[in-house]
Amino acid sequence: MRKAFIISIVTHVGLLLSLYYFGWERTATVSMPAVYQVQILSMPQVQAAPVEEIVPEVDVETIPPPPEEKKRIKPKPKKAKPQPKPQQQTEKRLIQENKSDQGLSGVRSDEQFEFHWYLKLMNDKISRNWRNAYAGQAEVVLCTVYFRILRDGRVEDARVEKSSGEASFDRAALRAVINSSPLTQLPPDYRESRLTVHLDFEYRK
Repeated sequence: MRKAFIISIVTHVGLLLSLYYFGWERTATVSMPAVYQVQILSMPQVQAAPVEEIVPEVDVETIPPPPEEKKRIKPKPKKAKPQPKPQQQTEKRLIQENKSDQGLSGVRSDEQFEFHWYLKLMNDKISRNWRNAYAGQAEVVLCTVYFRILRDGRVEDARVEKSSGEASFDRAALRAVINSSPLTQLPPDYRESRLTVHLDFEYRK
């Protein structure tokens, strides 16, 4: 028994020596990981949710309806007031202005006459009979011949109403009116029995 104890001690001592000898030379090298510097940030502060305002309940029936929009009324254009007629009615109404190369420069009448086509026919016929015999030095020569046209177109009571101061010019104008009778019959829609005419004859150099 003593012998076995001694053998066990020797064996354990030998194992310890072998481990110490071989383990000292073969020391294991352990690689350490790289070290990084890290800055720790503070957590952001969480804002508290806004407190919802409590809207008081309103009864729909108590809300007044919106006012009705008034329709815009366009103002009516003002009618132009008729100008009062002059008290003196001595001036004749101008019913046509017709300047031509033959010397007829204007037509007036004592009656209301709106048939301009008839006046054109009258002017055309009188113009064809117009023979100006004036050969003086005046720049402008003007005379007015008065006459009446009956319903059937006949000319009556022809005379020089306003003389030009040149007898030859006045006679030529009067002759043109007399020689044009009869003229075209008065329009059927014209209610008067005759038409009074004041016809201007004008000569310009």
